[in-house]
Amino acid sequence: MTALSHLDWLSGRPVSRRRLRRLSRQFATVGVTLPAARLAEIAAGAPVTEDEVFDIRFAETADRIRGEQRRGTRVRARRRCVHWAVVTGAVVVALNLLLCLGLVFYVLAEHTWPY
Repeated sequence: MTALSHLDWLSGRPVSRRRLRRLSRQFATVGVTLPAARLAEIAAGAPVTEDEVFDIRFAETADRIRGEQRRGTRVRARRRCVHWAVVTGAVVVALNLLLCLGLVFYVLAEHTWPY
């Protein structure tokens, strides 16, 4: 049983030490502790236990779910910002319109005859 036949997260991509360290840190955030050195061994074709395969698949899935949650949070925050920018723009336009109408009425009232 080779590692790459069970772990598709490394297939077809060059594996750098930086990427392996990043994967190790991401896995640690979801509770799976696999050192980057062990991930390098797995990527090189070392035998993998079923527990490690399970841990890696769990960490991949959990990390993907966390990423989707972060993206959802960013999308909602962006929508809120756009919403409030539109509301603020509408309020500024409405106040500007009221100010212009007040100025027009003042100018018209100033040029009228008092009698």
